[in-house]
Amino acid sequence: MFGIKIVSEKKYDALRSEVKGYYDDKNRDNLYFGAISQLMQGRKLAPFIPLSRQAIKQSYERSAAVFGVVNYIAEAVGEVGQYLELRNANGDYVEKHWVLDLLRHPNDRYNLRRFLIAWYINKGLFGDVQIYGPSKIGKDKGQVKEMYVIPSWRVETDSDGKMKPLKGIVINGTTVEISTDDVFSSFDYNLDDTSFFGTSKIVAAATYLDVIDKGMRRESHALDNGGVANIITPKADNSGTGILPEDKDDLELTFNNKKNVNKTLALRQPIEVHTLGNAPADLSILETHKEAITALCFVFKLPVDLYYGQAKYENAKEAKKTIYEQNAIPLANEFAEDLLTFLMKKDKSLQGYRLEVNTDKIEVLRDKATDVLNNMKLACCSINEMREAIGFELYDEDYANKPMIPLGVQFGEGMEYDIDETL
Repeated sequence: MFGIKIVSEKKYDALRSEVKGYYDDKNRDNLYFGAISQLMQGRKLAPFIPLSRQAIKQSYERSAAVFGVVNYIAEAVGEVGQYLELRNANGDYVEKHWVLDLLRHPNDRYNLRRFLIAWYINKGLFGDVQIYGPSKIGKDKGQVKEMYVIPSWRVETDSDGKMKPLKGIVINGTTVEISTDDVFSSFDYNLDDTSFFGTSKIVAAATYLDVIDKGMRRESHALDNGGVANIITPKADNSGTGILPEDKDDLELTFNNKKNVNKTLALRQPIEVHTLGNAPADLSILETHKEAITALCFVFKLPVDLYYGQAKYENAKEAKKTIYEQNAIPLANEFAEDLLTFLMKKDKSLQGYRLEVNTDKIEVLRDKATDVLNNMKLACCSINEMREAIGFELYDEDYANKPMIPLGVQFGEGMEYDIDETL
């Protein structure tokens, strides 16, 4: 059909094992990798500018805006993970499988929810995340026994030139190399083809993060100094008038008499007044904060209304629905695709399987019961169809299974006479 020939299973296996490039060691004739191999200088971290990976890590630890946005999405991804389901090549749901066991219990410390939270925090901050998944041995060889999220700020890549552009990863500060056979990555596309890391959204928002950071430090300085305060310091007398000290004494007594107590009119020498902190009119930086946070929310596809908790999202269900649809479900499916692709390399029996979020089981995505019933009434559904749709028990009566036809509706070919014809 459509010009596609059916190939034998043996030939199909050969096609599946065909050299593709990045992870193989048979790239002698790969012109592209040969061209860029000279630009790959072995192990290195992604050259993020203007932020280093360490600086990105610190922005997460020190900036409430970054921490809040990233964790808000991460926790939603963790919640959606419980709806990941496995289908076989025939499209049937699989209830028992070693892949499901691995998901439920990735390692002896993490459950799936916590694992997905860690997965996204790294991916959201750095644009990439590496998962270490060693295989079992013995009769279960080919199955992954456990998974670990490797903090992205500690990961370096190792290249073997065009022969094996991505040879493995090395934990920063160590000499142990982990083969790509036991590691899979999730990453956002990077325009730098000599780097195998992703593109960080934090770097894209770096200018705005700088605005937030400087503004917060400025306000903190003002508060530390009691808000707006003035400090008075002496100033050099460069008037050149040559007034003698005794004359200054007479002038000070004249101007500062009892009638002007607490209202000093003159001092013995010139002074300077320095303002510490910011007057309220100078604190327009707060508005700049909002613009910066808006930009931060934009790069993470998070409605800024959710960040500020405005009236539009005071309904918790609507807020959760928004974050699920825009972030959590697509991200959980991305994790599932990357994981299954990695597992297929180890266990060939997984060919044709699918791992994805079953959105039908997510209650917050369902329409309101009143909307469902109104649509079913328009479709003339039966009483039992309506009761089943909202989870009620069915009636064991014949009339309950018949369509609900509104009064005045007639079926057939209509009248045999023209309604405009004069009788």
